[in-house]
Amino acid sequence: MAATRAQKYLALSFSPGPGTLYQRESQFFAEATRNTYVLTQEPAKPDESALNRLPSTPVADSPDIVFSFSELKYLFECPYQFKLRFLYGFDSPLQKELGYGKSLHDVMAEVHKRAVKGDIVDTTEVEALVDRHLHAPFAPQPLKDQLRTAAIRSVHRYLRENGSRLALTEHSEQPVEVHLPPGVTVSGRIDLIRRIDTGERSIVDFKSKERAQADAVTRDQLHIYVAGYEELSGEHADLVEVLNLDEGSRSSREEVNDTLLKEISGKVAKAGNQLRHNDMPRKTSWCHTCAACDFAAICRDRPGAP
Repeated sequence: MAATRAQKYLALSFSPGPGTLYQRESQFFAEATRNTYVLTQEPAKPDESALNRLPSTPVADSPDIVFSFSELKYLFECPYQFKLRFLYGFDSPLQKELGYGKSLHDVMAEVHKRAVKGDIVDTTEVEALVDRHLHAPFAPQPLKDQLRTAAIRSVHRYLRENGSRLALTEHSEQPVEVHLPPGVTVSGRIDLIRRIDTGERSIVDFKSKERAQADAVTRDQLHIYVAGYEELSGEHADLVEVLNLDEGSRSSREEVNDTLLKEISGKVAKAGNQLRHNDMPRKTSWCHTCAACDFAAICRDRPGAP
């Protein structure tokens, strides 16, 4: 085993003890000494200063970094929160509503995947859709009933407002990889890509309270997806949309911002360098990100706390 793993030198020895069992050396040891490549005395150490060594160089200039957008958004919001979550292994406390947001997104994914195939969901199917996808394992039954009712209302509202455009769906849950700066890859999944009535393409993200994030981070995410869609298909998206699935919450729609699209590459490159050099500092002062952070108490006391 040692002979197959030795990379430069291999030392062979045996250690006779006071008993009679190990007094004789192995026959393989004797056989090795008859090999012309084996020395039976340790060689003198060479003068290393006289050796013409090649300079040490890394295999690559810098390691490749792969982010999911779920990871990248935390680095954008607060580098130290990213470190706590993904390098130190801290996790958010369990919420009773955990799973509701993803369940609602899964319903939307089925609606749109069927639309791509020409199968438009009818409102009579909404309850069955919700029952098939709703998974809130930590919710007590009364809360689970409330979540079911809220999900049914959300899906009905979505179909009422967007049902006429379902036939324009091009992709649902489309995986993309973006290579904005060299050596950094961002992977993600676009909720929806559709054409609007004017023939323009729109990148759509769904938002719910459980999956809420800062508007600026959402805009960054959508523009990264615009770059990913262009890299995947060669087509340039025209609009980015955030459709809010919660009742009484606003949605947003805007043209692709080419200036922001160019700035995104620098932000992603900076994120990659931060991870390579372990440069993930805390926020300098309390802010809205701290107020929503599950680990803020690790960094500092909340203002006004005793």
